[in-house]
This record gives sequence, structure tokens and C-alpha cells, in this order.
Amino acid sequence: MQSVDRALDLLEALSGADGEVPITSLAARTGLHVSTAHRLLGTLLRRGYVRQNPDTSRYYAGPKIAMLAGARSRFGELRLRARSVLHTLAESSRETANLCVLDDTAAVYLETVPGPQIVRLFTTVGNRVPLHATGAGKALLAWLSVPRREAILERIELRAHTAHTIADAKGLRKALEEIRERGYAVDDEEFDEGVRCVAVPVGPLGAPIAAISVSGPASRLDRPRLGELAPLLRRCAGELADSLRQQAP
Repeated sequence: MQSVDRALDLLEALSGADGEVPITSLAARTGLHVSTAHRLLGTLLRRGYVRQNPDTSRYYAGPKIAMLAGARSRFGELRLRARSVLHTLAESSRETANLCVLDDTAAVYLETVPGPQIVRLFTTVGNRVPLHATGAGKALLAWLSVPRREAILERIELRAHTAHTIADAKGLRKALEEIRERGYAVDDEEFDEGVRCVAVPVGPLGAPIAAISVSGPASRLDRPRLGELAPLLRRCAGELADSLRQQAP
């Protein structure tokens, strides 16, 4: 299992790199000894996930990674169908629109469309963020069945990322019930100071498929503005859920 973890660390480091990378840099980025990195890279080279420039001996991501990324999956279909919805959200709200899914005890950004403003929020596809401190994370938690939600709450660390984070279980449970009642979640500078977000779940109560959100600078997204955006988000979430139902076998 340790070798699998280390190989995946190398692939993630290569995938996020700008161009070719020397083995010493890869070892430093992943915390591996150079000899360990060299051994694992040999296997990845042989399988086509990594390539090496014979002139510089530097490494870069191979074609197999692109094949995996382009493979048809439920997440690939979700991203594809969400893009038009996210573009509508970004254009209408003039802020960044995001698609997130639940991954164990975190929310993961699956797709993002930046807003048209010069000063705007940028998010990275693949980023994992805490459920209790983000709009999308709380929307997903609130929409889960109670037994599944409780099982997750028992496992997550309620860390205070800012002075505004809900970092106690009782307060979080109360907030999640309020989200269920009003139909949308808010991140009021709870993960990053100066950033606010409003999010809604996609899919039926008890079994959310994803969450969509709009995020931006707190100076533009005050509490009234977040409430104004909620109906737009709910309409877009309904459109995405309908599209996914029509596609399902």
C-alpha cells in the first residue's frame, strides 16, 4: 500500500508540474528518497504513465494519464453536463461557479468556471476542502441521510480555519438542519478570510449527487447578495439533476 501511495504522489506531482521535472525535484516534492523515486518512476515509465526526455533525463506525464482522464465515468459525465449550468451561473452572478462532489470526508472540486470580473476567485479542479467550513461541503452534508451524515461527522476534524468557522459538533448539526430547511448553504468567510460562497445540493434529499456553488470576494458577496443568488442556484441545480436523470439508463 505504501508503494501505491508513493507512486500516486509522483503522478500527482508530475501532473501538476509545468513541463519536465528532474528526479531530485520530484523526490523533494513528494518527500521520497531519490532512489525510491527512481525505482517507482521506472515502473511508471514501463506502463506508459510517465515519460523521460533522453537528452535531459527529466520526467513528464505520459499518454496513459490523458487516457485515464478522458475515460468515460460517472464523474466525467457529471462534469460534461454541468459545464453549461456553471457557465450560466458565472455569467448571471458575475462570480466564479463551481461543481463539487463528496469524497469520503471532504468535498472535491470537479469543475469550475471563473467569473468575468477582473478581481475574482480562482479554484483548482481536484482541490479537496473541508466539509464543515465550506458552502458546498455543508450543502452536501445537510442533504445526506442522517445516518450517513452522522457517520461522517464522527470522523471529520472540526478544525477552525478562520474565526468564523463552525468548529463544534452541536453548532454544526444545528447549521445543517437550517440548511435543509432553507435549501442552501453559506460559507461566511469560514474557510478563507475575505471569501464568501453560497451553495446548493444537486439531487434528491438523502442522496445528493453533487453541489454547485458561487464564490467570490466578501466585499461583493454580502449576506443579502448570497440570499439573492440562492434561487438562481436552485434552478441550475434542478436543471442539472433533470439532465442527469434523462441520461441515466
